[in-house]
Amino acid sequence: MQIRKKFGEILVEAGVITESVLATALQTQKKTGLALGRILEDMGAISGWDIATILAQQFNLTTIQHISAPLDPENLFQVIDCDLAIQKNVFPLEFKKGLLKLAISNPLDFNALDKIAFKTGLRIEPVLTTPTEIFKAIKRYYLNEEPSGSATCNKVLIVDENDFYREPICANIRKAGYLPLFADNTTAAIKLALQENPHLILLSATGHTANAKALFQTLQGNIATQHRPVIALSALSSPEEEAALLSMGFFDVVFKPINYVRLLARIERTIRFFYHEQIPHNCSAKPAANCFARPGGCQV
Repeated sequence: MQIRKKFGEILVEAGVITESVLATALQTQKKTGLALGRILEDMGAISGWDIATILAQQFNLTTIQHISAPLDPENLFQVIDCDLAIQKNVFPLEFKKGLLKLAISNPLDFNALDKIAFKTGLRIEPVLTTPTEIFKAIKRYYLNEEPSGSATCNKVLIVDENDFYREPICANIRKAGYLPLFADNTTAAIKLALQENPHLILLSATGHTANAKALFQTLQGNIATQHRPVIALSALSSPEEEAALLSMGFFDVVFKPINYVRLLARIERTIRFFYHEQIPHNCSAKPAANCFARPGGCQV
């Protein structure tokens, strides 16, 4: 039986990175839980397209550098809906005679490919590209979103499954001049991030739970949200809890029950730190409809 090589081993054998670079990246991955490819890109060791090219050679797959409009978008988008495309980081390219050509960025995610094949009942032909290219394709062809280039107010995305906190958080944020967006799970959050490009994320999380770490890593692992600062909203008020969340990678922590003077001060501090006050603050125009929020979510 052939043993499947690990991603880092493939890159070392191809001469793209050295053993020492891989060791450093693996240490970072152990601390952060982020994807190895992203860590290597952040280190400047390799580009996303280099990764796709090497993996394509290793697995004898074709590549696509620029995804254009699919030939039969209506049928393709029924086979792979927006939720599935975002969750698995894939984009459908062509559907013909029981065969689905699928743009992917990770050919080592055999579990995802098997699940898509089972869900669709189709044979899958992977075509390799970069996560950025898939991100742009989902944004353009699923969400019909083109960059406008116009200035926008500061948008704050709140990810909290508890309805109790939804309205007061949204109301206080809106009163302070921000545009609040609400999602009750990470899939909805990533959809909103793709469409609205928020400047900051508030994530309900408890540092001592595996779920909090999984939620944070999902946001950090998706190109739509990975470079956005995240503030944790935690129900456990203790120094240990704060330390656990900060070590996980959150930029800041605010404890529940929420003191909104403190929350708004932390939001303002984060916006200033990351964007140096270059983004217009107040929302003077009515924003685009939040079509992904649940009924009864933040009203805009």
